[in-house]
Amino acid sequence: MMRWMKGRKLGWRVVVGLSAFAVIARLWSADPIQAGEGRTHSDAEEAGAPADHADGAEGIRLSEEAKRNIGLTVEAAAPRTIQKVISVNGVVKPQPNRLAAVGPKTEAIVERALVNPWDRVKKGQLLAELRSRQFGNPPPLISLTAPIAGVISKWDAKVGEAVGPGSVLFEIVDPSVVWVEGDIPEQDAHLVSVGQAARVSMIALPDEIFTGRIVRMGGMVEPDKRTIHVWVEVANPAYQLKPEMFAQLAIVVGSRSQALAVPKRALLRFGGESIVFIEQEGAYLRRNVVVGAQDDRYTEIARGLRPGELVVTQGNYELMSSIFIKGGVEEHGH
Repeated sequence: MMRWMKGRKLGWRVVVGLSAFAVIARLWSADPIQAGEGRTHSDAEEAGAPADHADGAEGIRLSEEAKRNIGLTVEAAAPRTIQKVISVNGVVKPQPNRLAAVGPKTEAIVERALVNPWDRVKKGQLLAELRSRQFGNPPPLISLTAPIAGVISKWDAKVGEAVGPGSVLFEIVDPSVVWVEGDIPEQDAHLVSVGQAARVSMIALPDEIFTGRIVRMGGMVEPDKRTIHVWVEVANPAYQLKPEMFAQLAIVVGSRSQALAVPKRALLRFGGESIVFIEQEGAYLRRNVVVGAQDDRYTEIARGLRPGELVVTQGNYELMSSIFIKGGVEEHGH
């Protein structure tokens, strides 16, 4: 009986240990890698051997269904220009000249509303009909129409309600072009000017990159934060960027020479090492690499990859997890 209990306790310890590895694997991220970090060398690399380390000679093999399940994608390591960028947090805001408030110019009663909150409307579209409270038999009907095309961002047109001048029944925002506002550190302000290009990435849209340009800069330093406010104009024809969304601004302030590089999302960090997975003869092998300069899109690979080698840019977290939890990824294909 005692032997059985001891064996049961040992089995639980193994299960708990594997679960811990699964949690750790999910926490790896390429984002914290900074230029110059991750320059770790094994004894073989220090001796001049190529950095071809992999988790097992055969690597990880997946069925086509398993690849689809984890969204596995690869991209070739290639010479790319690493840019110098200033990265700051930002927030999406509507442009002030793309906002409109709609209401009556006289005392009236709301008879019917023809739109709902967040409806898209065209310029000139009928929004509501009101019955004037002026004398008449019958009192004249008042039509409220959209002065601009856009989205109904505010709605306050309750049927039967008395309204008058100053009442705002609808607000319309045109989100086809938006501003992304951010704050540049005071010490970097001399590198930034109106007209410069900027890339915008969104927390809510992690696979999308939007491009814009700086259209305005603040005229003074914000005294508490020691920053200067900037406005970046971004085209938004599909209305993907919504007011108050959080964003990351990458303002391009210079370029460096070309270097062998991979997308940032291909990099994983574990145990102080920088890791990628390469596709080789139908298998996926773990490879330790040494990183160099980086911008918001690409990371230079100073050692460990050759031009043209295919690196995993999506699905690499699942591959790393499967090293510790055998069958974790492969089972998706069964």
